[in-house]
Amino acid sequence: MKHDPDAIAALVTGLGDGSWHAGPELAQSLGVSRSAIWKRMHALEEMGLQPERDRRRGYRLPAVSKALSVAGIRRGLKLPARLRDMEIEVLPIVESTNDRLLREPAGPALRVCLAEYQTRGRGRRGRNWSGVYGASLLLSWGIRFTVAPPDLQALGLVTALAANRALARLGFPPPGIKWPNDLVYGRRKLGGILVELSGEAGGPLWCVTGLGLNVDLASCPPMTDGLAPVSLESVAPGVPRDRNVIARCLIEEWIQALEVFEVQGFRPFRDSFREADVLSGQPVVLHEPAGTRTGWARGVRGDGALWFETASGSREALIAGEVSIRLPA
Repeated sequence: MKHDPDAIAALVTGLGDGSWHAGPELAQSLGVSRSAIWKRMHALEEMGLQPERDRRRGYRLPAVSKALSVAGIRRGLKLPARLRDMEIEVLPIVESTNDRLLREPAGPALRVCLAEYQTRGRGRRGRNWSGVYGASLLLSWGIRFTVAPPDLQALGLVTALAANRALARLGFPPPGIKWPNDLVYGRRKLGGILVELSGEAGGPLWCVTGLGLNVDLASCPPMTDGLAPVSLESVAPGVPRDRNVIARCLIEEWIQALEVFEVQGFRPFRDSFREADVLSGQPVVLHEPAGTRTGWARGVRGDGALWFETASGSREALIAGEVSIRLPA
């Protein structure tokens, strides 16, 4: 079903107080037919929300977290002087926050795009990541590099470390990092990261880094990479989960990390990564185009590549874009 972003946003806003609303009341307030309200309720179900229905009382949506807003994210946001013109965009629905920034690389040197929902969101290797409307954090950064920084392939790890620090700063248990791009609690996945590039070899580079986090709801979208989903709500139910505050903290930590990474590459982050690394010393399954192999994860190299120890005891350095690593079932 094709989603009208403005119509869906208006419906979620109308139902966002958690109270019952009669169908005729909703139709009148939104200026549409009752049939249109029925169709939009089905659209909400497709987007992960579960509106309740009652013949006498109408419709009710469990109260969702506070809507994302540019003003809410910018309030108290601390940025270095050279990035004060950073552009922040918040959309109700978008095909993909990464794609939006990749298609429009012109403008400030740093842009941030957030959305309540993605219709074609994705993770590594084409996996789907749409999130749940109003209950996920879907955020992409776009930054222009005049010259590619050292160890660029490790930017996903640096982004994961920035998210680890941001969440710990806000009072959440710091998530572990599963090389090369997952934030996890044990064998449960909190979020994922996708880095994509646009530009010429050796020339200016437009780099887009997307981050998706499960914030609310005990029932999160199913994952497709062998990990069960988990949300911040379920791991820390007593910690405030204002997504504007979380986004603000993520942006600050990412920029701080990026200023170091641009100059020094991954090496300054290697010790911090060791503390968060959930794969090191674990038996793993390596998925390659030619098939699968079993072995052991032995930490990361100075440039962020994973040391993979084969069954025969030899070691190989794996680059994130080439393979997928999973823990055995």
